[in-house]
Amino acid sequence: MKYPKIIINFMLREIPIHLINMLTAVLPNHYITNRIRGFLMKPFFGRGGKRLQIGKGVIINNPGNLFLGDDCYISHYCYVQAKGWVTIEDNVIIGPMSIIATSKHIIKNGVVTNKGMNRPIVIGKGTWCGGHVVITSGVTMGNSAIVGAGAVVTKNVGSHEMVIGVPARPR
Repeated sequence: MKYPKIIINFMLREIPIHLINMLTAVLPNHYITNRIRGFLMKPFFGRGGKRLQIGKGVIINNPGNLFLGDDCYISHYCYVQAKGWVTIEDNVIIGPMSIIATSKHIIKNGVVTNKGMNRPIVIGKGTWCGGHVVITSGVTMGNSAIVGAGAVVTKNVGSHEMVIGVPARPR
């Protein structure tokens, strides 16, 4: 039966992260408080690397499926939906108000269903994503990639490649 596992994950992973966000909401968005938030949230992720920074107001759904490397920074007010697994390798920076979503809705008989298709997202070492970036289901990004602010990444990005625009394309 699927529901007990969902309830257990909700109680043991999602609620604590929500409480940490509530308790630290009064603190400024600063290196020190981002490190505190990262330290407090780390046990609830699939993996939380060393020196993790989590900005103010970050929403993380399915934190048990989020795997973070060392020296990662997820900036303020980002949304991470890790239902289909998200791997963020070492030294990755995710800019403010970005979205990482592993699910997409399915259209059946011309109607959007509440069932989704989940595909993993991998963000390679040393990658930098500017503010307001959207990374969609099934995307793999190579090492040291750069994603320009406001880009919507719908296809894989190679190592050392810069992408910009909607949809994101190599520069």
